[in-house]
Amino acid sequence: MRCLDTSKCQDRFDRELRNAREKLERLRDAAQRLRPEQRPEMERKLDELRGRLNRASARAEGLRRSSIGSWNAAAAQADEAFSALRQALEALETPHSHTAIAA
Repeated sequence: MRCLDTSKCQDRFDRELRNAREKLERLRDAAQRLRPEQRPEMERKLDELRGRLNRASARAEGLRRSSIGSWNAAAAQADEAFSALRQALEALETPHSHTAIAA
């Protein structure tokens, strides 16, 4: 979802980061309620998801700091990172998902 307006783009990324953090927290809580033998796999997936969240956050910050000349490239990188984050969240939130957080 390509963004052309810098302030709207920043607002959208900030909103997505907040939502992703909230979802990650809910998933962490759900992981604590799993049977002990299921937790290691879920924790691994949550770690990967945290990595994607960190990457998206860094890309959003890079977009904030980008110059006018490099804004399009920074926006494309941010879009890519947020797309990967959304896919990973959806995969992990979907019950019985066998493709959760594919590389």
